[in-house]
Amino acid sequence: MTRPRGSVAPRLLDPVLAVVERVDRARRRIVPARQAALLGVERNHHHGQPVTLADGTIVTPGDRVDIIHFDNACLSRLGTAGWQRAAYEVARQDLRALAVRHARLPDAERPVAYTGVTILAPLARRAGFEVRERPRTSRARLEDWYLRSLLARWAPGGRQRLARGRRELRTLEVWMSGAELLRRYSPPPE
Repeated sequence: MTRPRGSVAPRLLDPVLAVVERVDRARRRIVPARQAALLGVERNHHHGQPVTLADGTIVTPGDRVDIIHFDNACLSRLGTAGWQRAAYEVARQDLRALAVRHARLPDAERPVAYTGVTILAPLARRAGFEVRERPRTSRARLEDWYLRSLLARWAPGGRQRLARGRRELRTLEVWMSGAELLRRYSPPPE
């Protein structure tokens, strides 16, 4: 059975989702890309099948691959009529800060790539991430529901936001190699 596009947690679960989100961020030790950042990074290693990115980077099991996360409270603060444009501009600044941090890391600590899952794939694509389908497992469907619930809770327009767009809001993988991050977001040489 296909769930309706706007299927989200009932409003009475909003306080529960807020606690789950706060605990999850602390458990994952997500570090903001910079002060007042929209994006945060979780240190991680790749556990899946090898992934070949468009620039030729091959991510193999065990490689350091950091996970990008949105800070939904920051997203909410950006909540204006043009929230997506504002979020995109803040995220680009965060990616510039992340590129500087990436370049300063010793080679052994530098992630091969950055990844994540999102229902906001068009914004990720604009920022230079490769967007890929993911297997429709029960975990993916649960993450679909959870992220739609967060979008309904945090985005301007709340639940009405779920009705916009060209396709079903479901999670997709996003990937960017460390080399591509540096190419796109490193500050110009002085």
